[in-house]
Formats: sequence, C-alpha cells, structure tokens
Amino acid sequence: MSAQWDEQELLHRVHHRDQDALLLLYRQHSGRVFALAYRILNNRHEAEEIVQEVFFRLWEKASQYDPEKGALLAWLLTVTRNLALDFKRREIRRSRFFVSFNVGDENGEGMAAIAFNPGDRELARQALLSLPPEQREILELSYFEGFTQTELAVKLGQPLGTVKTRVRLGLQKLRELLLGLKEPQ
Repeated sequence: MSAQWDEQELLHRVHHRDQDALLLLYRQHSGRVFALAYRILNNRHEAEEIVQEVFFRLWEKASQYDPEKGALLAWLLTVTRNLALDFKRREIRRSRFFVSFNVGDENGEGMAAIAFNPGDRELARQALLSLPPEQREILELSYFEGFTQTELAVKLGQPLGTVKTRVRLGLQKLRELLLGLKEPQ
C-alpha cells in the first residue's frame, strides 16, 4: 500500500467524518504546517491558531482537495500560507485602526483617555450598551473574554466573515460614539 493511497483513503475517511483519520493526517503534516505559519508570523501562538484553522478547514472541506492538482501537503501549505498572510495583513490593518482609534482628536483626548479616565468609564459603558446586540456580544466576548474570531464563529455558530464584519462595524461605531461623547457640547 503506497503513502499516496493511504493519504487518499484517509481523506476519504475525513470526508465521512472519521476523527481518527484526521488525527493521522494531523500527525503526519502538522509539523510542516506549523513551521510555515511560524516562519510567516514569527509568533508561536498565532502559528498554532493557523494550524488549528488549517486542519479545521481540512475537516470541513476535505472534498475541495483535488489530488490531480498536487499532493495533500502542498494543498495544506497553500492554505497555511494564505491564512497566515491574511492574518498578518489583518493585524497590520487592525494596528493602524487602533492607532487612529487611540489617537482621537487634536487635543489628544482619544479612546485611550476615555478608557483610562475613571470619570469616563460610564460613558464607555453606555456607548458599548448602545451598540446593536450582535456587535456588542462579539466585542465583549473578543476583548473581555479573549476569544479569537475563529473561536467566536464556532461558539456562536456564525460564519467567520460575519464575525469579522461585526467586530469591525462594532469598533467603528464605538469609536464614533465615544469620540462624539467627548466633544465639547
């Protein structure tokens, strides 16, 4: 029995929800997947998240792999590369957003001042409460309980894209509300 046939059989079993088959593929390929993710992100925790996401996608979308287009490892590494680069780009955009989020107005009275000024905590709480419930819930779970967006998608049974959009929109609305509340009346 060849290794290629073994892999194809394992993929067939994964497609039919055989967890043992997924575990065997994980043991066989996770080291290389992690190495690539780590090389791109230079962060162990983030690389581990990418590994989880790659094998979650294999579990969910095993049928998308086409052996005619190349080896399974090549497919897994392509998925890894794409996810890691997307993650890196997202983090760059996020850091730029938080810089603008924290800088605030010309007087330096930005989000950081609101968040750390005890007199304004009530304003921040009220702004958070005024968000649509689906955005507030995602922000609370993400920022106060430490869930990743992928974990939130699973926990809430929502597509990852929906979670990401709600986080982005919620942060934008929160920023607008808080900066609007701090402007002189």
